[in-house]
Amino acid sequence: MDLFTTLLNMNNLQNDQILFVEEPWTPESQVSVQSVSLVENPLPQSFQLFLTTNELKRLALQFETRNVCLREICYLIIEYCLEKIKILKKSI
Repeated sequence: MDLFTTLLNMNNLQNDQILFVEEPWTPESQVSVQSVSLVENPLPQSFQLFLTTNELKRLALQFETRNVCLREICYLIIEYCLEKIKILKKSI
């Protein structure tokens, strides 16, 4: 399943799941959705931690208020994740 389809079907996701997305992150990137307690080890190197399903749902609702299409929301979520990584790297 790709990131756009995951976002489209996010209401089917359980709240205790984590999304790992294949890089580079685009709406067409493949997604591995895993339960927190059952994260496969190791995932293919091309997959990186993206968001929890709770964060995905929260961000989608937040960006929905901007009156943009779902694909644009997907890009906004990707941008959010990239900024989050940049901030984390600076703090290390």
